[in-house]
Amino acid sequence: MDDNNSPQTVIQLREYQSVILKRLKKNFDRKIHCIAEVDTGLGKRVLTYLLIKEILPTHRVLLLLHSTTSYLETIHYFEKEYGGFKGSEFQSFSSRTPTWLRKRIITEARIVASTPQTFANVFEKIPLNRPKFDAVIINEVDKIVRRQGDSRLLVFPYNTLIPYFVQDAWIVGMTGTLRDSHIFYDRQQDQIKIRDEKITLDRRIPDLEIISMDELMAETDVDSYIQYTQIKKDLVQPSEALRTILEYIDEAIKGLREAILEEQKAENPTLLEMIPISQLALVSGMLEANDTQKYNGLLLTRKYAVSMQVDKYKKFLYRLKKFGIEKQMIHAIPKTNAKVKRILQLLAERSVSSKTVVLCSYLDTAHLLVEKVRAKGFTPFLVTGEVREKAEVLNAFKSHSTKRGNTILIMTGVGERDIDIPQADLLIVYDVVNTVKTMYQRMKRTRGGTVLTLCYRDTFEEKKVDRLLSEIAKRYPWSSIIE
Repeated sequence: MDDNNSPQTVIQLREYQSVILKRLKKNFDRKIHCIAEVDTGLGKRVLTYLLIKEILPTHRVLLLLHSTTSYLETIHYFEKEYGGFKGSEFQSFSSRTPTWLRKRIITEARIVASTPQTFANVFEKIPLNRPKFDAVIINEVDKIVRRQGDSRLLVFPYNTLIPYFVQDAWIVGMTGTLRDSHIFYDRQQDQIKIRDEKITLDRRIPDLEIISMDELMAETDVDSYIQYTQIKKDLVQPSEALRTILEYIDEAIKGLREAILEEQKAENPTLLEMIPISQLALVSGMLEANDTQKYNGLLLTRKYAVSMQVDKYKKFLYRLKKFGIEKQMIHAIPKTNAKVKRILQLLAERSVSSKTVVLCSYLDTAHLLVEKVRAKGFTPFLVTGEVREKAEVLNAFKSHSTKRGNTILIMTGVGERDIDIPQADLLIVYDVVNTVKTMYQRMKRTRGGTVLTLCYRDTFEEKKVDRLLSEIAKRYPWSSIIE
């Protein structure tokens, strides 16, 4: 439970929560749309419940929950933990709900909860006399902004829902972080640009006020409830063969990047004028230069080489002979990489009564870790995008007695979405992604404790981790201690 409340009891508000609710009430009275930035573990769900129950007690409310996991958990907390609502005024529907019942819920219920896609699918089928809502609450509102794309800046279906609701309904957004930027193509100026997501939301939702974590830190007691996370870089020595291959790939990427920039400059000098050279990888998918496909392929292969196991990525290396990578170099890469060995070493050094979470990007690595961990006598649990009963696996991990030995939860990036594991005090990040916000959210899964970010020493990956940790320290100074 991510809040400070006992099941079926009166909710005891903290000072910062009261401040947020008062601000929301004031904005509702003034008809000013609002976004509340409330960091992980500080009670966004209970704030949403109290917003509906106390500030909007008689109004029609639409609650959009961005994922199925969030949808199911929110319904559980509303009905089982917080006391629910009167009678049948709160109703929800999922993709499994019959269409006729969805239409009835949208039309008749005072409070409607659904995922945005499922809601939009039904809403489109009733174009005439669509019911009005007094308030629309969007969970994880930062996710409605497209990370990369053309002039359509909001993800579907928000690109159609926001214009429809913004005129008549009060829009409230809840988010854990609103500090990222996104990339888009400006057709009028014929340029690719990087822009703060707050600016885009402000332009798509007029008269918008944002309650930021900076304000809450300065004016409330929120710092008393923040669980600090100690984040460390854990350097792993790569094999000489892997280090050499990564150096060859780095040189090839550098050469292709220069060629792309030269070609783009000749064809359209202003297109990349606003994009730093160091961030070309973020926009390469939007370019039509001759070497773009090769460039993206090399970036992906390099990512595979530090994230997958050699049996999975060596087939991509065989294609790089023209860049100087020979078969004997590939065959010299050890079958079990140094990161796997490092994780086993870290687990062996842990207390026999501890719980650890390991995050990795790819299934082959996750399955190998399960195999290796079990062989060492530890108890592994696995959550991936393929696992349907995530809740059961998570509950088993959380409730597993530490008296029975060290317990490890291994998750992939798809599997770990919307999952929090405060029971673990160590989180090991096997490989990182480029997005600062995504990495921060992953590192906060355990609600404090220690995060070890593995990276190969003296490679591009170490530089990447240094950059990410530096950005995390700048954007989230209230909860991260970088070592």
